[in-house]
Amino acid sequence: MSVSQNLPNMTISYSKGRLLMFFGAGLLLTLLCAALAFSWQEGRGVTTFEVALCYIGAVFFGLATCRMLWRLVSAGQPVVFISRVGIRDTRLADETIAWSSVRKILLWEQRAQKFVVLKVDPLVAERFSGGLLMRALSLMNKALGADGVIVNAGGLTMDTETLLETCKQYWGAGRSADQGRSMPEPEPVS
Repeated sequence: MSVSQNLPNMTISYSKGRLLMFFGAGLLLTLLCAALAFSWQEGRGVTTFEVALCYIGAVFFGLATCRMLWRLVSAGQPVVFISRVGIRDTRLADETIAWSSVRKILLWEQRAQKFVVLKVDPLVAERFSGGLLMRALSLMNKALGADGVIVNAGGLTMDTETLLETCKQYWGAGRSADQGRSMPEPEPVS
């Protein structure tokens, strides 16, 4: 029995504790921006520019808070699936990225956040840059140094380092299983 046959299929969901923390921070920032925008504080004159920034902040953090609330409601459903065949992140696409198409797995750190980056074959990468927004994000990430499919562990039950090690383990097992299969030799043409 090979190593790849011993690895179980894994599912990773959102962490309710982490999402609750993000929700609380978003709610606090929304209320702070709204308080400043509606001049609920006393004794300080606020400029029009500051009020406009607070309105924008209230809308931005309000939408982010609503998104965290939605994620809290659906926190029981798995988001990332890791198997002997590949990895699937439903936040990116419903397709599975086969381990055979992954060239390299890296840890990418941008400011205080860490991400797992899967360097994949160019044809596979094109499938994951579908919409205009995804293409724009892909170009921005490439300019920042993350050329590949990014799997974000933020808010998940697994931290980034554990996700990286798990991906490397499954990737190594998947690659050795693919190399163990013999490819049929082409028949000679007479």
